[in-house]
Formats: sequence, C-alpha cells, structure tokens
Amino acid sequence: MKLNKDISRFDAAWQVANGKLDPFALSLFEKRRKLLSPQQLAQLDRPFRNKAYRAPARAAFGITSWFTKSGSVDWDVQFAKNPNIALLAIHAADGHLRERAVQVAPMEDTAALTALLLRCNDWAAPVRKAAFARFESVLPKLDLAEMVPLCLFVLERVARWERGGAAVAQMLVAHYDWPLLVKTTFVETATGPLARSLRQLLRSPHYDWILPDLALRAQSIFVRAVAVETLLTGHARWIEGYDWIWHDKVFNLRRKVPRRGNRVVEVSPTTRAMVLRHIGHDKSAKLRNLAADYLITVGAPEDDSLVTLLTNDKANSVQERMTFYHKKWVGNLSAQEN
Repeated sequence: MKLNKDISRFDAAWQVANGKLDPFALSLFEKRRKLLSPQQLAQLDRPFRNKAYRAPARAAFGITSWFTKSGSVDWDVQFAKNPNIALLAIHAADGHLRERAVQVAPMEDTAALTALLLRCNDWAAPVRKAAFARFESVLPKLDLAEMVPLCLFVLERVARWERGGAAVAQMLVAHYDWPLLVKTTFVETATGPLARSLRQLLRSPHYDWILPDLALRAQSIFVRAVAVETLLTGHARWIEGYDWIWHDKVFNLRRKVPRRGNRVVEVSPTTRAMVLRHIGHDKSAKLRNLAADYLITVGAPEDDSLVTLLTNDKANSVQERMTFYHKKWVGNLSAQEN
C-alpha cells in the first residue's frame, strides 16, 4: 500500500467536500477506499484525521493554505447531496462531524464497516456511543460473506481495544453465525496474521472443533501447520507476552524472549491418524516435516507406508528428519510396540 498516495486522494476528496475542487477527485477516493483492507484502513485513519484537522481553504490572493481553517460548511446538506461524503467525514478531526457521519454514512462495504469499528474505539465518548448504536443496528443485516473480511480484524485488533472494542467483540461473538464465521475465515483466507490469531483463539477450548477442518482444508499453510501441530501434539500453544533475559546489565545487553502458554487439547486417535496420513502427502514440506517430527516422537510399525513415503521425500529437511527417525527407531522393536 502506498500510504502517501492514499493520503493525497483523501486531501483532494476533502477539498471536494468543502466545495473547492472537481468532484471527480471524490470518485477516485471512493474507488480506492473500497479496495482497502481493514488493516490498511486502520493504518490510514490517523493520517486522515491529521490532514482533516485543517481542511484546505482559499486564502488571500487565491493561495490554498493548510494553516487557515475552512469556512463553515453545512454538512447535513453535503450528506444529503452525496451520502458517500459521510464516509469521508467519518475520519474527520472534528468529533461532532465524526458523530454525525457515523449516523448517516452508508454501510455497504468492508471499508465502511471497518471505519465504523474504528469509531467504536474513538476517544470521544459521544462518537463511540453513536458508532456502537449504529453497529448494533447494522450487524443483524450482515451476511456471512460481508463479515468474513472483518473477522481477522476483530480477532487481531478489536478485542484488545481499551475503550469500545471489547463491547463490540462481545456483540460479534454473540452473533449466531460467529462460530461458522471463524471457521470460514480461517479456511478461506490466505493472507494476514492468521497463525498468530489462530493461536490466540485456541486459548479457549470453544474452537477446538474447527481444528480437523483447518488441518485438511485451510488455504494458508501457516493455519494448517498450527492446526496440525495442535492435533498431533495434543497441546495448544500461544504467546502470552515477552520477558527480558539479561546478558550484561552494566552494558545494557539483553534479549527479549517470548513467554508461552499452553493447554491440553483432547484429540481422538482416529482424528490424529487421519491428519497424519493426510499431511504425509501435503504439497508443503513444512507440514511433511511435522509428520516426520511426530514419527520421531512416537515411532511407527515396521512396514508403515508413511515411513517409506517420508523417507523417500524430495525435501532435504524431511529426509534429514527421517534419517534421525531410522537411527532412533530401527531395530528398537520393543520401544515401537510401546
């Protein structure tokens, strides 16, 4: 994403909203806005508001100045002429304007819904209240396809917000489609902070039921890897925070290491065997490595076809693991039987 270019589009569109330039600039902004992912829109929200604080006005001698506040604008008239201007004003620095924009902006795409979620965490209480009420009225009308792009944004960001995010997250989790939405998001999405979000989600046992489907069908290799690792090891792992390990306090030499949490996940032998056989044929060497690691840990029957398959694997990393497997297990039948 070219951040400066998007801010320039915002500048031009904002001048249109103040009646300054060609309305074509607003259509260009609209076209780009609809393409922004929730993460991109969140990144642009603060620069947008910084630029909108002093909207461009026509100063003396026809010179446009960012240091002169614009004259009064009847925003209700502007919103009536073009409702999409409210999607511009929802990023304004003026809290009263953001509050009014939240109430009238059309919520017809992912970018608009993301902007509404951002206002649910607004520093101004009246804006938060208006945004929460609007989101509460919009949520029942959303279908699964409209909610999928928001799911990762909610899991990754909204649940950690200190103002209105927690309440919005609770509202979404209470939605009757939320379990299916979470499953669909992790199965169909290929990019984004998927593995980290899934690990945080697995802090609760409520989502263990989606792991077999994710291990077999997820588009993202990293999601499949987390699901497979959890099912094969029987433990869900996540990062709870970070600690500092000091090497020399005099010279301030230290290293940050993750502090991990874990819990036991109940996995049936049938599910574990199914997943193990499936990943042995997976296209990703990362997942075949997990299969080899599991065999190294628990062993396998002497003529197991999976052992043969992984031993002849094309990936060097898998071959190295299987070499270690044979050193550990071949000839140690009593250990294998155990």
